[in-house]
Amino acid sequence: MSINPVFPDFAEASREYWEQLTYEKIKKRTYLDPLYDVAFKVFLNDPDALVSFLNGVFHLEGEKRIVSVTVKNTEVNILFPQTKTFRLDIRATTSNGYCINVEMQKAKHSRFIERILLQHSAFMLQSKYEWDQDFFKESDQDTPSEVRAQRYDLRYEIPPTYAIWVCDFHLEQQDGYCGTWGIRNEKGLTLTDKVKYILYDLTQFDKTEEQVETDEDRWLWLLKHAGESDSLPDFNDDVIAQAIKRLLVKTAPDSILKQQARNMVMTEEELDYLAALKVRAREEGRAEGRAEGREEGREEGRAEGRAEGEKNKAREMAKAMLDLGIPVEKVMQVSKLTEDEIRKL
Repeated sequence: MSINPVFPDFAEASREYWEQLTYEKIKKRTYLDPLYDVAFKVFLNDPDALVSFLNGVFHLEGEKRIVSVTVKNTEVNILFPQTKTFRLDIRATTSNGYCINVEMQKAKHSRFIERILLQHSAFMLQSKYEWDQDFFKESDQDTPSEVRAQRYDLRYEIPPTYAIWVCDFHLEQQDGYCGTWGIRNEKGLTLTDKVKYILYDLTQFDKTEEQVETDEDRWLWLLKHAGESDSLPDFNDDVIAQAIKRLLVKTAPDSILKQQARNMVMTEEELDYLAALKVRAREEGRAEGRAEGREEGREEGRAEGRAEGEKNKAREMAKAMLDLGIPVEKVMQVSKLTEDEIRKL
């Protein structure tokens, strides 16, 4: 069985307690779970693995295949007031000139799509800045006209910037486990091919081991199943075999195991998200109850309306918590729904 993330009740125990408990559970497993950031980077943030993964994502073959990548610093130097600095999961440039950001997203947050757009905007600016360093040198009066003309042509050119998001939750906007999104008009005409968002919804990736055929399939299958497996196939691929070895718990540094435990205990951002769901459900339930009570003009109507409204919002909140991978018993505790009601969701 896979290890569910731990969602602590801080009134009962400290965060350190839950991290230690999760750490002990991880040590009993065979593999680290690459659906969490630290193991995801251990698994894929290697030049050979990244080349194989990206060729699978972009379906590149023959002379078009990526042959090498340069793994770059993941920090993006774009600062926003009241917003944390951006630190990407994996950032690289490829031999064919792509600027790549690969993200693993375990939990669904509010305004997730806007988060993608905001992060990609910062990533694109960082990529443009670094790209310009090769073309825009300090000039003087002796700079040839040809060089100045080339700089003028390149001043607003951007490198291809592609964001790849692997999501362990359902994407309502997407039909199927993989979607490539771009900038298009209402007729479907593409404005530019230099900006793309590739979104993977692992909840819709249901291929069996026997159905796996492509590099894309192999990496997605391993990402989805590694955390709950005791034995993983390497698909007769040396690069994949080495990536699987990096996930072995018994040989992983203790610092990695502890960082994985920290990843699996709910973050402050996730706690804020659940709190927002709970408050919204309570407020909307009361509003619906008041509206229905006024319509019927009876105290019973108000009471029944409030109860049904709160019940509906409790179901909505419970469904969101299940999408986050929260254990049923914790969903029961927060939503006040019965186990049968939650199972039906």
